[in-house]
Amino acid sequence: MAATAFPISAERLAQRAETCHKELLAARVKLTTPPVSRLELQSIEPTGSKGDRITGARVTFSFTVEPSDCNTWGTIHGGCVFTICNAAGKIATAVVAEGAKNIVSTDLTTNYLAGVPVGSTVQVEIECLRTTKSIGFLRGSIKDAQGTLCYICVQNVSFEL
Repeated sequence: MAATAFPISAERLAQRAETCHKELLAARVKLTTPPVSRLELQSIEPTGSKGDRITGARVTFSFTVEPSDCNTWGTIHGGCVFTICNAAGKIATAVVAEGAKNIVSTDLTTNYLAGVPVGSTVQVEIECLRTTKSIGFLRGSIKDAQGTLCYICVQNVSFEL
């Protein structure tokens, strides 16, 4: 089976992700900036297209857990997981909905399946399933280095074009 050709280059999609990431960091929200600044973009995989636009994409980041990200048991705390999913979801939305601005989560549900200890590097995968003219629908996961599913999330965002 031949690979699907997408109307937008991987480089252009990476530019969208990088621009949104920089905008999130420029907001300078003290409690969210440290973990967000350590998200490292690993890959962007378009999952659908229609005409000349991308309709879905899977965006993968890596993230190394530091002591400041952890609870008293030495594992990444829920607020940090929530922050990472929130930021990654906004970036994935920006990849799919070109020109999206003022991206705001309208709801974000996270489920905690297993703890991740300090020093671990995790894989954060967020998929923007679909966008309308002002809403994005996403799902994501965080896996440890062994591939164990540790956290899952479902997120909806609103944005302006």
